[in-house]
Amino acid sequence: MHRGFIVGLLLMLGSACSSPAPPNIVLIIGDDHGYPYFGFTGSAHVHTPYMDRLAHGGALFTQGHTTDNHCRPALQTLSTGLYPIQYAAQREVFKAQEQAADPEYNYLAPEEQVQWDFLYEADAMREFETLPGLLTRAGYISFQAGKWWEQSFANGGFTEGMSRGWSPDEVGQPGFFGKLMGGEGVELVRETSQPVFDFIDRNLDNPFFLWYGPSLPHVPLNPPEAYYARYRDTNLSESAKEYYGNCTWFDAGVGDLLDHLEMRGLMSNTLIVYVNDNGWEQPPFEEYKGVPILYNNGGPNGKLSLHDQAFRTPIIFNWPGTINAAVFDDVLVSSVDLVPTMLDYAGIEIPKYMPGISLRPAMEGRGSIQRDALIGRVTQMRSDTDPMGKRQTGYYVRTLQWHFTSTEGEVRLFNVQGDPFEDVSGDHPELISGFLEQIEAWTNEFSSPVLDPSLQ
Repeated sequence: MHRGFIVGLLLMLGSACSSPAPPNIVLIIGDDHGYPYFGFTGSAHVHTPYMDRLAHGGALFTQGHTTDNHCRPALQTLSTGLYPIQYAAQREVFKAQEQAADPEYNYLAPEEQVQWDFLYEADAMREFETLPGLLTRAGYISFQAGKWWEQSFANGGFTEGMSRGWSPDEVGQPGFFGKLMGGEGVELVRETSQPVFDFIDRNLDNPFFLWYGPSLPHVPLNPPEAYYARYRDTNLSESAKEYYGNCTWFDAGVGDLLDHLEMRGLMSNTLIVYVNDNGWEQPPFEEYKGVPILYNNGGPNGKLSLHDQAFRTPIIFNWPGTINAAVFDDVLVSSVDLVPTMLDYAGIEIPKYMPGISLRPAMEGRGSIQRDALIGRVTQMRSDTDPMGKRQTGYYVRTLQWHFTSTEGEVRLFNVQGDPFEDVSGDHPELISGFLEQIEAWTNEFSSPVLDPSLQ
């Protein structure tokens, strides 16, 4: 079994880190939290005081994007620093090697091979180099809390965690989908935050990394009365009241985390990073209850769509006394940049195979972000009948002005600086071929395995 990329990574505690000791790192991940639904992004309805505090006190990138339109591939990027297309290609190499090493695989019936593949892919993260693994080898203690699709926390290189995996005989049994999403990890904030507080208290004198991913504001949209009451007597639609209530519930969980860090005197040496796994759409007066596809995925332009709102996320870096408050609203950044940036702040050399960049020089005024476009591929899209979506490949290109999409020969173009919901592809035929060429070049560059298999 592989236990990570054998690429001769050099792990160095570098002098580039301005702190005398490596900072604690807390990665906060919103689950289906759409870009418009924070106070700091301009919502007149959604109450998010703790997230507002993080955004106003840190570096806020308003043109942030995740790498996929639904959770698992986007979270794999946050674990490995790879685009989903790279992760999938490398996983297939590892899987083929494992199949070749299993003398019984070729004798399995087709349905048994499908089951074998499913079980392998559920565990495949353990083959990859991960952010927690890199940090651990540099002296960090790490904890996984919240959403986690990769079986046990140990598969991600964490030293501790809430998600402990499942056994093959549990597949398809009642409640299995919850175990697939992360088991006890999904209880974070919804049921308890105590495991996180206990972990912090055990490591007051150790540098630690915390993966903090509550399954919020993700369905079920069932905010407790304390959060729903804020919206109850408004003229918002019922689905908006419930979704915004879940947003406030998530925010309260973040507040509890910040309060605990402050009580332990850790804020001055803790880097807090925020990103969403994917976007969502819930306008204040649109009612989606009774329409499962929209209620469970967020409007026609939400999760599992190819629209910009399925990918856009605020990205925040907050470290009091080290990162100055600033708004970066004219640069394109991606969740693929988060692993390099966190490694940079930890004083660890960024692996050359990672496609992202460290945002630290831009935040410190030592450089600028030179990126003309964000490009990506998705393999799961909206279904007319199934809220879980269907297997379908689509591509997108996002510039500061345009969001272009292509799937099965259909192209669409949106002017995000004008009306971001109006398809204007017919008005700009001269742009289409250029975007398609960008997609082709990007796909050729990133659809191959990250490493030559002969190096394994």
